[in-house]
Amino acid sequence: MKKFAILAVIIFIFPANAYFYTNDSWNLEYDGYHDCIREWWNVDAFIKADKNYSITASFEYEKETDAANLFFTIFDWDEKIVYDLGSYGDNISALQCEGKYSVNLTYEKSWMRGNYPSYKVHFENKDIVVEMELIAESEAKFVVEEEGGILPMGLGYYRYLFIPKCKAIGWIFIDGEIKNFEGVAYYEHVWGNWSYHNPLKGATISPYINLARWWWENKNISFNSLTLSSNNPFGYDWAWISFENGWSIFYGVVPFWIEEIPFGVMYLYNGDKILEFGSINYEYLDGVFYAGTYIPTKIKVVAQGEGKLSFIMEMNNEPHVYEDDLHSFYWKKLILYECPGNVNGYYEGIDGRRINLTGNCEIEIERQISVLEYAMFKITPYSNGFELIFLSYLLNFMIVFQLSLYPFSIDFSFSNIR
Repeated sequence: MKKFAILAVIIFIFPANAYFYTNDSWNLEYDGYHDCIREWWNVDAFIKADKNYSITASFEYEKETDAANLFFTIFDWDEKIVYDLGSYGDNISALQCEGKYSVNLTYEKSWMRGNYPSYKVHFENKDIVVEMELIAESEAKFVVEEEGGILPMGLGYYRYLFIPKCKAIGWIFIDGEIKNFEGVAYYEHVWGNWSYHNPLKGATISPYINLARWWWENKNISFNSLTLSSNNPFGYDWAWISFENGWSIFYGVVPFWIEEIPFGVMYLYNGDKILEFGSINYEYLDGVFYAGTYIPTKIKVVAQGEGKLSFIMEMNNEPHVYEDDLHSFYWKKLILYECPGNVNGYYEGIDGRRINLTGNCEIEIERQISVLEYAMFKITPYSNGFELIFLSYLLNFMIVFQLSLYPFSIDFSFSNIR
């Protein structure tokens, strides 16, 4: 789940009174450069200076086309302004990675240095600068760590390490002045060998077996409807959530061709430990059609694990969109659509106690689009009839057919979708 990015940065200096999380099982190689097909270091943050900002930035290299990317986007919540400060498709040598046992990255004027649990990052482009220290307040976690921590992508694989909550301290130079800030942050480091241009390149099988067993134990299949769509496992829905009570969430869902068979995982940091939720149902409440696909912008999530989580998250700022053309006869492009917003919901513990939750979220939707673009067929049965919906982005139409037996009625509508 989440974003192909190129993280910047870190020389760490512990303030004398800094609070940070320690992890005795930490392996120094988790921070270092792995020399694989793809690798990125990513930071997201919600910060308060003179205004409310959020930042999403990362360093990435990929060896399929020998390219490097610096993702660097600032969202001004107060003025609803997006600053796209990234540099994409550069020569792979633009990102300098040094060190097997620590983060030591340089990308032109941007950089990142450090070791868990403290990192320092510096992003600089187009006369805007962000420099901040990240201090882990939660432990670090591999996605599906208990199942080996290896995730398949097509016939390739990757490892996904994240820290759901960090303290962020630093300064931003924007609008011609320096502004100090504090806030909360998220950090991830992902590496592995997989292909977007040729997803069936590789020989990964065992992670699928491990995940199939894990999914069967956590499955949460809905039979209220049947939805077939072109959304596929080469994309993802990702979100990082920071709640006002200090809790945070990592959320990742891999779309399947049958929407009622969800596959995803969510981790809740409750200020003490990280709880896993593998039984997830999600519903797209609203969205937009964009460049050959459908992007959900408002998502309802209900998850079961160590308790129950229910919340609605919604993009309500201007989005930032990254597009990458793919070298394939069938796959057309990859789209990363990211936007911060708000979230409201609740957590119900195993003791039945309910805690209301409200906060901010960073949502990222990635879709790998084929030459057939987005298509969807959905049938929803009712006690006295059914509703059928079919749409095609390529053909630019949507059909809705409704049948009621008692009282008898038939409704049919045809419309363009863009």
